[in-house]
Amino acid sequence: MRITSTNSTQTTLTNINVVGGGGGHIDKLESGESETVWVDITGDCSIDIDYLYNGQKKEESVAGYVTSSIEQKMKHNIGGQNQELF
Repeated sequence: MRITSTNSTQTTLTNINVVGGGGGHIDKLESGESETVWVDITGDCSIDIDYLYNGQKKEESVAGYVTSSIEQKMKHNIGGQNQELF
């Protein structure tokens, strides 16, 4: 799965972790900046993201359910509005 994360906040985000599947990591995203990570999906799972926002840890859901039988690409607005895929 390919996930493109965009920082929709007004501040720099750091230590961005994709949790679920094979996981992924982005060191830093400036406001408005995007970066793509590839996540290995080895079975049915959910994908979440956690990050530091002004030094505080925040968590968000990226996808409630993904499976390895379908290749997917997603866009996720960190700290913004998102539409979940089913």
